[in-house]
Amino acid sequence: MSRIAITAFSGWNDAGEAATGVIDHLLEVWPSRPAGAVDAEEFIDFQVNRPEIRTTEDSRRVVDWPDTQLRLITPPRGQEIITVCGPEPSLRWKRFCDEVLEQLQILDVSSVVSLGALLADAPHSRPLPTSTLVEPVPAQQVEESSLYEGPVGVPTILARRTAAAGLRTTSMWVQVPHYVSQNTSPKAVLSLLRQVQEHIGAPIPLEELVEDAEAWERGVDELARTDEDIADYVRRLEQAQDAAELPEASGDAIAKEFEQFLRRRREDG
Repeated sequence: MSRIAITAFSGWNDAGEAATGVIDHLLEVWPSRPAGAVDAEEFIDFQVNRPEIRTTEDSRRVVDWPDTQLRLITPPRGQEIITVCGPEPSLRWKRFCDEVLEQLQILDVSSVVSLGALLADAPHSRPLPTSTLVEPVPAQQVEESSLYEGPVGVPTILARRTAAAGLRTTSMWVQVPHYVSQNTSPKAVLSLLRQVQEHIGAPIPLEELVEDAEAWERGVDELARTDEDIADYVRRLEQAQDAAELPEASGDAIAKEFEQFLRRRREDG
C-alpha cells in the first residue's frame, strides 16, 4: 500500500506552531521511526536556526542540527504516514524541494498533505477558519478561489513541486488569532488535525488536545476580561464572523487575511 506524506515547516508559515504541532501530535500518539532527513548544511542559515547542544541519558554531549526530519508513522490501520518537518529553509528552495520529493518517491508516497498556519483577524472564541485546496497540476486550470497573488513560503513551493510530479497534493491552512500569536495554539492544531483526519484511515486520538484547546480558550477569555481593548476587539470579530456565517474560510478570505497579515508585518517593522 502506498503512503501519505504530511509536511510542516516552522517559522513564517507556522503561526501558533499549529502546522508543526500536528506533526508533533501524530508522533506522540502513534509509533514512528526515522525514515530519512535533509541535511541542514546547504539550506539553513545557522544564525537564524542555530544548532543545539544537549546531554543524553548516558551523559554524552551531542549537537542537534536543524535538519528536516522524515519519519515513518504506523497507525493501527490504514496507510502508513511519512512526516516531513523542520525549519523553513533560508536558501536554495528549489534544490531543497527536489531533495524532499526524491525521498518521498523512494518511500513510495502517492499523496501529500501540506500544512500551514497564518495570523489573521479570527476570534479565538469561534471555530478557527481553515481552508483546503487540492493543488492543481501545471496543465490544469485553477479555481478562481485559489488565485492568491503575493509572497509565499516553502510549503507552497513544495506543494506545487509534488503536484507537478504527479503526487496528489492537498494544502491545508488554519487562521490563528493574531492578538495571541506569541503563544502556541492547541485550538489551531486541533482544527488542522480534524482536516487531516479526512485523509487518514485510523481515528486520531484527540482527547488530550481537546482539553488543551479548551484550556487555551479559557486562558484567552481571561486575558480579554482584563483588557477592555482586547475584549472590544474580540466582540467585533465575533460579530463579523457570526454575520458571515462562515464555517470555513474560502480561498479569497484566506488571501485577504494574508494581505492584512503582511500589512501588519510592514507596520510593525
